[in-house]
Amino acid sequence: MSELLKEEELKKELENKFPGELTDITITRKNRIWVSVKQQKALELMAFLKEKGYHHLSTITGFDEGENLGAIYHITDYHVIVNVKVRTPKTEPVLKSVKEIYPVCESFERELEDLFGIKVEGLPEGRNYPLPEGFPKGVHPLRKEVKLDELVKTLDTVKEEN
Repeated sequence: MSELLKEEELKKELENKFPGELTDITITRKNRIWVSVKQQKALELMAFLKEKGYHHLSTITGFDEGENLGAIYHITDYHVIVNVKVRTPKTEPVLKSVKEIYPVCESFERELEDLFGIKVEGLPEGRNYPLPEGFPKGVHPLRKEVKLDELVKTLDTVKEEN
């Protein structure tokens, strides 16, 4: 009997439930599944996972792949972690909030907005996080095109103005 039985069952169930909507699904090791899903099915997939007992959103990790930005939602039932990867074009980066499924998401989604410039639809207005107040608008420090030396100069200028 395979030690990855639970992971293999979930993989098969996701493939059957979302045919043609998953661009990749991989079991990387015991208790770890990676799923890339088309953006329009991401919320439905996460709601399905929650129904299956994956009640905890541990964190959301943003990423920059060059032409695309995106987020990885790390969701667990406290045994298996399902990492759900969703991409959005860098030219118009927008993702839908997962607040209705995982209310804990707000600070993670604010990080996506501040650090990567991904607009999160449905995220309530609020202060910048984690960037400080007065941080230059439109500068998203975790994007690949942001150069550290240019960012330091920009921040030095902001400090001098205040």
